Amino acid sequence: MKSPLRTTSWAVAGILLILAGSLAAWAQEEEAELSAVTAVRIAVVDIVEVGGEYQALQDKGAELEAWHAARLQHLKSLQDFVFLSEIHFSEVLEIVSMPVPLAEENQARIEELVALAEQNYGRYLELEAKFPRTTEETEEFSMLQQNLSLRQQQLRQLESNIYDEYQQQVATAREHFMGNVEEVVARYAQENGYDLVLDRAVVIYGGADVTSAIIERLNPPDESPDEEADEAAEGQ
Repeated sequence: MKSPLRTTSWAVAGILLILAGSLAAWAQEEEAELSAVTAVRIAVVDIVEVGGEYQALQDKGAELEAWHAARLQHLKSLQDFVFLSEIHFSEVLEIVSMPVPLAEENQARIEELVALAEQNYGRYLELEAKFPRTTEETEEFSMLQQNLSLRQQQLRQLESNIYDEYQQQVATAREHFMGNVEEVVARYAQENGYDLVLDRAVVIYGGADVTSAIIERLNPPDESPDEEADEAAEGQ
């Protein structure tokens, strides 16, 4: 007669063997998954540094800054006309928007409007210092004040419009050039066997830094005059 204890021992041993086999299979699967993860090649790029060193982007930025500064300087010149009426000020805006040099008649008209604005300014100062004023003088002074306030308001709106246009151009240029950056990064990753490229700003540790390589590709060296001459000669 078999011992119940021995039968139970064999059953437990069988269960343990089954569990051991399952654990071994699970461990192999985990090891395979870990190997797959560790096999992923990751690179990092400092996007801020790339943007700062991308010469084409910097050149475009300088061009837009010069455009903005020129527009503001042009706007500043309109301060000479703030004592004009709305009709005359609109005439000034139309003339100064024309290509330079201005036609003789337009230049002459601008000079007339400058003289009129100076005359109104002189009258404004005269009435401002006079007290008491007659009813007619009070009405005239009020009209000059109103013209000044409205023209200054127009100039502030023009300045705001210029800034908005500048910001829009900057955003459009950055989107275009950063699109170029993404293409260069993708091509570099494919050529060098990287599965994933991350921005350095979001990575705490790890990853091969390929920032310098990306910047180098974005800024190809200019051809020397000799090289350009050789290419021209080959094309003939």
